[in-house]
Amino acid sequence: MKPKICEYLFRHFDYVEELGKGAFGRVVKVKDKLVEKYYAIKIIRWNEKALREPMVLSDLEHPNIIRYFSCWTEYSGYQSDSTDESCSTQSFTGSPKKYLYIQMELCDTRTLLDWIEDWYTKKSNSKRREESLTIAQQMVGGIEYIHSKKLIHRDLKPANILFGQDTKVKIGDFGLVTAENDDDDKSPIKRTEEKGTPSYMAPEQKGKNYGRKVDIFALGLIYFELLWKISSCYEKRSNVLSLTIH
Repeated sequence: MKPKICEYLFRHFDYVEELGKGAFGRVVKVKDKLVEKYYAIKIIRWNEKALREPMVLSDLEHPNIIRYFSCWTEYSGYQSDSTDESCSTQSFTGSPKKYLYIQMELCDTRTLLDWIEDWYTKKSNSKRREESLTIAQQMVGGIEYIHSKKLIHRDLKPANILFGQDTKVKIGDFGLVTAENDDDDKSPIKRTEEKGTPSYMAPEQKGKNYGRKVDIFALGLIYFELLWKISSCYEKRSNVLSLTIH
């Protein structure tokens, strides 16, 4: 007998398209059958740490942070078509696995990374500084709010900065978020080593003792990219090294 797969998802939503895929999961666009509104649903292989993201998002309410609506778990199995193993009605080729589904607001498919790369192709950058400042101010507002909740994002990068349907900046991907100690970052607690994206990690993030300043370091790198064209990964690494030395 074939088990039911993604029962809740298919009962309440119509699948529209896949928005993105990474090492830890994927994001799909769906339409609520009842209210006829579109949402983004992040699908992650279940483990106890995966629940940290929706737990944090459910307590955050800020115009520059992606909005959380709900979450649930369901079992799915591997199919011969591995492109959508976490959501299908095909037959199983293996034992079912548990997945976490996180329903969030739908943002523009273009990330800040796309915005930066688009600017690189423009002949005139007359408005770039003005628009970059607006984006940076919104990012700072979101991070300031996150830090006020005694949290550290730990994975700030252009690919995790989105734009909402209202065009506002939305900080997303809280998969590596962690709680900060309660002493105003004066004595950073020991944490898991090397959590984050290497090219945006502060030097201390490669060890176990760090605090909220790692987010500020990443913000500085992102703002630099908003203002200056970085033509290669080598140049980006050089910039990171320069900031570290100074």
